Amino acid sequence: MKSLVLVWLVLLCSSLHAKEYGLHFDDSGNIIKPDREYLVRGMGDEKDGFRESAMKNFMKAAEFGNYHAMSLVGLYHMQDKNYVAAHAWFNLIDLAQIPNRAYLEELIGNLEVMLTAEQLKEAQEMKAELAETYGSYPSMLRREAWKKSLKFTGTHIKGYIPPFLRIRLNSGMEVTGHEVRKQVDNFIYNYEFDFGQGEVTLDEIELIEVDEEQ
Repeated sequence: MKSLVLVWLVLLCSSLHAKEYGLHFDDSGNIIKPDREYLVRGMGDEKDGFRESAMKNFMKAAEFGNYHAMSLVGLYHMQDKNYVAAHAWFNLIDLAQIPNRAYLEELIGNLEVMLTAEQLKEAQEMKAELAETYGSYPSMLRREAWKKSLKFTGTHIKGYIPPFLRIRLNSGMEVTGHEVRKQVDNFIYNYEFDFGQGEVTLDEIELIEVDEEQ
């Protein structure tokens, strides 16, 4: 029967996003979300001292709507004393979704004391520009684009997950097409921000202290 056919996953990259992160699973059959993967890569780069690479990975994660990644981009701008950009990035975030909300609120408050009225206006304009890529709706479109970059054997349609799909993991567990489709669609349309296992916190990034008199 067609429903019993074992179909092996073929991971292809989208021509729109070079080296697109494909579809991967943990040993329990849960998809490894691309924003989480880029965030983890960025944290590894940060730990190893590759700051430029870390920034790129944080921004990739931010494209999917990852608030932690946006926070880290803002903190990098703080370290570089680019306070206008830091303010813009911090204000992209729905603070209700951040576990250490008070920490960010304090940073934003300090920035608003430091910045002039003209700089605050510039930060708002920058936020509006950033929202065209990192806002809620563009982030959802980005997640949809990620799905459309996936291609499975048994179909020529990118992004289509065949109902007869079976993926056998290294752990021996088998994931069905229905389960894959449900997880992918939840990631796209019911996106929930989380820190994942270990909950890396913003406080683990060393900050340059801000002098309000500058």
